[in-house]
Amino acid sequence: MKIVCRMIHVMMLLSFLCVAVPSSWAVVDAIIAIVNDELITLKDLKDYLRNTFVSLNAEGMPERKIRAIMADLEKDGIRSLIEDKLILSRANEMGLEVSEKAIAGRLAKIKEKYPSEEEFLKGLIDNGASVTDLRNKITEQLKIKYVVEHEVRSKIYVNPQEVTNYYEQNRQQFKRKERINLDSIFISLVEGKKRAREKAQQAYDLIESGKDFLEVARVYSDAPSIGVIEKGQLILEIERVIFGLKDSQLSEIIEVDAGFYILKLRGRIASQIAGLLEVKKEIYDYIYEEKFKRNLTRWLAQLKAEAFIDIKEQ
Repeated sequence: MKIVCRMIHVMMLLSFLCVAVPSSWAVVDAIIAIVNDELITLKDLKDYLRNTFVSLNAEGMPERKIRAIMADLEKDGIRSLIEDKLILSRANEMGLEVSEKAIAGRLAKIKEKYPSEEEFLKGLIDNGASVTDLRNKITEQLKIKYVVEHEVRSKIYVNPQEVTNYYEQNRQQFKRKERINLDSIFISLVEGKKRAREKAQQAYDLIESGKDFLEVARVYSDAPSIGVIEKGQLILEIERVIFGLKDSQLSEIIEVDAGFYILKLRGRIASQIAGLLEVKKEIYDYIYEEKFKRNLTRWLAQLKAEAFIDIKEQ
């Protein structure tokens, strides 16, 4: 939905309502654009910014990401608002209605991100919004999503030959680093550090005495085995040890912030080009999304070409 709704484009200064606008738009109800027979005022733009911000914030998106998204609005706010207006107009032409169940479901998922109903409402109030504002934004988002699904996504087809061709032309892109296969035992600090260290030592002593590693892991480990990984996927303290192990070699007890590890190297997988079957879905998803972005751009351009759009001088 992030791409579909173009949600998108808000500039957050000290307050997201303090939008820098040209002096010619100084009047709150100044007309800033006309789309078909609909007037778009500065107030409409500010409401659009506010509701978009409220939606992003309510979703629990990290502030850093919100700031990055919002920065685009300084240039693209009006364009984004116009595009949304055109898509919503298309939804109305199709007679599209969003069910109360869909709205309530989306609202419930947002509320799950908050510790309580009170915190959820406080978050809205702190941003100068209400549940009604959020419901209206959700309704628009769902309408936009459904229209784009129907008009753009449903018409995209990726031929299996396209996937094969991409793989053959970009084989080096799928080169995998050397990987290692690890059996692991992890003792958490849930019972305290002292007890965790004792349990780790007990497990280690059992393995050293000849007990099967996997049998000991079933009794002592608080986490599944690490399995196949490549360099860069684990914390430095562990990688320093494991990439120096020999096949079937047992590590010493490794202390990390969350507990203690005991590791055993099962084997190494040399660097190689991944097979087509291994990366088929990855390639399909990439081609699909590239087609979607191109088709969405063309579809929006067509909507604009068929509409009357007049953006007032800034």
